[in-house]
Amino acid sequence: MPTLSPADLERHSPADLGALLSYLNLPPLGAYDDAAGPPKPGSDEAHEIREPLRSRLLERRVRAGGEFTDPKDLLDVEGFGPGELSVLVARLSDLSRYGHRLRPVWGGPEARRELFAFLDSAERSIHIVTLIMGGEVGVELARLLAKKVRQGVQVRVMFAASGFVMSGSPSTTGFVSPLSELRSWLWHDRYVRKNVVGAIREGGVPFVDCNPIIRHWKRASFRDQGIRTRDQYRRWALERGVREEWLAEQDRLDNAYSGSIAHGDHRKMIVVDGCRAFIGSQNLADAYLYENELSPDPKINWKRWQWHDNSAILEGGCARELNRQFAKRWALSGGDVFDPDSPEIAAPVERKGNAVVTVHPSLPLGFEQPFWANFPRLVLSLLGGAPEPVTRGYSALRERIGSLPELARHSMHVEHCYPTDGELLRRWGRQAGRLSEFLMVVPLYYDTLLTGFESDRFYPMLQKMGINLQGYRRAIVHSKIAVADRFYTAMGSYNLVLRSARADLELEFFIQDREFGQAVVERIVKDTELCRPVRPTLLDRIRARMSIPFFDAFMRYFLL
Repeated sequence: MPTLSPADLERHSPADLGALLSYLNLPPLGAYDDAAGPPKPGSDEAHEIREPLRSRLLERRVRAGGEFTDPKDLLDVEGFGPGELSVLVARLSDLSRYGHRLRPVWGGPEARRELFAFLDSAERSIHIVTLIMGGEVGVELARLLAKKVRQGVQVRVMFAASGFVMSGSPSTTGFVSPLSELRSWLWHDRYVRKNVVGAIREGGVPFVDCNPIIRHWKRASFRDQGIRTRDQYRRWALERGVREEWLAEQDRLDNAYSGSIAHGDHRKMIVVDGCRAFIGSQNLADAYLYENELSPDPKINWKRWQWHDNSAILEGGCARELNRQFAKRWALSGGDVFDPDSPEIAAPVERKGNAVVTVHPSLPLGFEQPFWANFPRLVLSLLGGAPEPVTRGYSALRERIGSLPELARHSMHVEHCYPTDGELLRRWGRQAGRLSEFLMVVPLYYDTLLTGFESDRFYPMLQKMGINLQGYRRAIVHSKIAVADRFYTAMGSYNLVLRSARADLELEFFIQDREFGQAVVERIVKDTELCRPVRPTLLDRIRARMSIPFFDAFMRYFLL
């Protein structure tokens, strides 16, 4: 069998060999093969390096003390010769997947500082997509973006600039009646979007309303241009140079959904210069970005409407793909058509670190909660029963999230809001018994009482299955992050609710990196200092079997 010699190593640069050692030191020995879809836990196909080579390299890593520290550690491994070495080095040169660097950004004050510095550093382009941009932070951001426009930076912003308001924030319901605009201007819109929209317009910052994601010709902004039908929308798009494959995607969405049902753009990402991104679950508003530390009194934080959330700063080649994703939805929603890879927008791609990143954008197609199949369950819930919704179809992103604990060998560390997808939660719980640690930080307080009721009813089941539930005491939790074995991190906009699979555009990142994973775990563990063990009440146990008539049915079958 072929083996390596010192001369074989000398044919590759120290940087390439360093990246290779970091890759081989990932716990599975190389990365999980998750680029095309969810890896199959326990199978050889789950790994990028297949048997028997993986076992031979694992054995050598154990003999080297548990970690490769020198390229010479790879000498004389049977079956790992010059050809195998060249294949791995070539694989790691794909900077759209490999060679990233990330660091976590935790909580309101840190996120505010980091975000404004991140935007102010832009030299070529800023592309923002978020559900909420509002409040004083929204106005301040609009002024900063206007300054960058004056400096010659290309700026584009997508957010829910109008529409129905729920719990003080845009609900992404997609209602496009004349009353929608009125609702967004009423006093109960905590994020005061009228001020933000005004500041954006005054500063000359290009923006589009990203909601709803379907049937754009029904929007007032399109009707004002004389676009009132599907055919007129298609002609308008083609005349402007929108790609046929982008229109085909929009056609699929428009054919699947008829109009007034809630379908929104729930993604959160900011791409700067086509090479860096601010990613995670934080919206751009006072609830997520604030200067003060949270008060020990959660009532004060509620009064201030300040939440607990997190993000990350990503550097590397996958930011190019984020730019392409942005360009597509931007053009389909009414923005200009631009080349996201042009040098005026995107800086050259460089290796920044050793993280392996898979970007998973998700469309609400192929997975549904059929109304008539659920109608008897809806009636039972209206009368006080507690049946869970019936679903049909497949969501690749939901499958990725559901399989995370199955990939884990030792531990799971999770901080998530709104855990109400019963099937997914039971799947997670079934893995708790074989893991040495399964920690889950969950909310004690919610933005709406009914959302809390629906989440809390699953807590007795999760505890019985062995998950260590810790309730965050300081504020409403909006985090959406999970780490398997302290190296495989899933973070983004996906909530543990059926809605994220069946209704909205979502964006999730799957990151394989020991340094980043360990840093996130340390933050989650530190958050437990501000938690208390979840103690389900008698009401929670009753509500696992019974519903509050009408109200629970509304949340379960229409909003979540």
